[in-house]
Amino acid sequence: MNFVDKFLKPSMPGLPKYGQLREMLVEAIISGHWGPGDQLPAETDLARLTGFSLGTAQRALRALVDEGLVVRIQGSGTFVSNGLGLIEEPLHLRFLGDPGKPRFLPLLPTVLSRKRITKRGPWSDWLQKEGVNLLRIDRKLSVNGEFNVFSSFYFDAHTFRDLAEQPLKSLEGIALKQLLGSALSMPITSFQQSALLATCSPHICKVIGINPTTHALVLESAASAGRARPVYYLKSFIPPTNRRLCLSND
Repeated sequence: MNFVDKFLKPSMPGLPKYGQLREMLVEAIISGHWGPGDQLPAETDLARLTGFSLGTAQRALRALVDEGLVVRIQGSGTFVSNGLGLIEEPLHLRFLGDPGKPRFLPLLPTVLSRKRITKRGPWSDWLQKEGVNLLRIDRKLSVNGEFNVFSSFYFDAHTFRDLAEQPLKSLEGIALKQLLGSALSMPITSFQQSALLATCSPHICKVIGINPTTHALVLESAASAGRARPVYYLKSFIPPTNRRLCLSND
């Protein structure tokens, strides 16, 4: 079975054609159809094989280059990046895989933005912080190439200087729990979680590929380290999916 027969999906309403082709290519990479260093089909071949236009193929590949998933070598072609950063054992967003495969689906994170937060919310109450020291990192996480999740990660900039100061691009493909655990010199020991169904902002709807009238599952996680020391607050927006989400932390 070639990759088109295996990964080509029905049209996804609300997602532009280049975005549909991008999702198809991401799934092929995450599933291992193409591994680090493998060459992808040329733009013209990609258009011919998938039925998309050449312009659509070019835009989809540019998106993957911008995200660091593939690299282009002048005169040679497009290759899967060796720096592909999959999170295979997530602490949160643990979607159960198929029988006979790894227990949880891998996550492929893309950092979208980092902002200082002055608005009060459950994050400031949990962290017992507000003002200039409170930051939020927004990320898009591709779940096994099947769908995207939008997450907002709230933390104290004074405690976690690396997360607050290093270039955003350097955070690509890194599990934030690893950076947090290193800064704390102690592991995450517990977290509280709650969930509700809610509509999302237009920006979040675009990232996770849903209509503005569609409800997403909003999962809020508040984590502690050591003896109940508040560490971070995570808010994730999950589109409708038939994948089961494991909420226990065992």
